[in-house]
Amino acid sequence: MAAAVIPAPTLPCLVFDYDGEQQRTTLFSISDGAHRACEIEELRAELAHVARLGMLASDPATAATFLWNPPRAPGTAADRIAVPPLAQPPPLRSVCARSGDPCTAAGGRCTVLLAEPPQSTILWYCQAGGTAWTRHEYDLGSASIRVPEGNAWCKRTVNRLASCQDRFYYPHSSTQCGVIGFSPAGLPELSTVPMKMGGLMAAAATYIVEIGGDLHTVYVFRHGIDFTAVADVGVYRMDFARQEHVRVESIGDRAILAGSGSCFGGWCPATEFGLLPNTVYWMSSVDDRLHVFDIEVGAEEVHEPCKGVAVPSRKPFWIIPAHP
Repeated sequence: MAAAVIPAPTLPCLVFDYDGEQQRTTLFSISDGAHRACEIEELRAELAHVARLGMLASDPATAATFLWNPPRAPGTAADRIAVPPLAQPPPLRSVCARSGDPCTAAGGRCTVLLAEPPQSTILWYCQAGGTAWTRHEYDLGSASIRVPEGNAWCKRTVNRLASCQDRFYYPHSSTQCGVIGFSPAGLPELSTVPMKMGGLMAAAATYIVEIGGDLHTVYVFRHGIDFTAVADVGVYRMDFARQEHVRVESIGDRAILAGSGSCFGGWCPATEFGLLPNTVYWMSSVDDRLHVFDIEVGAEEVHEPCKGVAVPSRKPFWIIPAHP
């Protein structure tokens, strides 16, 4: 399979996938609001459901698996770094992240971590240039959650992932952030660090994003039980020294992109890719609309990327251009 060359101004985009059916995969470009036929080989047919994991793609015909970075510059080829083949595609709703940069000597050891969906307690990990994936079963204990019938106990799982400074992070509880590191022998080590969430987790969609070497959490607050209305959007830096979230008013010339039925959140340079700076682009899985929020002012724009296209086989997913 040849490396993809993606024309401007396609990226960043939302991908409408149809599972290889007669309807062709469609891209919605965020910068100009145009729908285009997909010319990205890695996103066509059966590859789409793994490409949406972020940086991991697999060819079901050959089992070849690779890290896939969309190109930063228009008309240039995407980066593809071989990793050990997957015996089978990861389950839908798996989450994936990587630490280190396999393309640079300064990137250090590149570890790829895959967490199976919330009903599972299985992690898979490998090293770029390694020979096999390793399976790891974890136990994070249980938590009580409120259900219509009362309270119920359920297992804690890794259902979000972000990497920062060679470690992986996930929400563990309202008072702790989960950390996954690797020992010198290459074995996973799961721990937690105190991180006060306060009431931030109530009625909010949350996304963890690394920006400038710091972890941030994006909160999309809803109006009570009305999930179609957004009350506020906040970006908070995770201050591990103070063990609390600190709200920020600016992320500079960046745009955060998140949502659309998954826990994925990322960012890209704004002006360079035709986006509004210091903003959050959030795709709602409830009303299928793209909400654009100015982080400092709080102004909101609403777009309808699903209008005029066939209903995809799954919620649209994000593809974001590579950046340092």
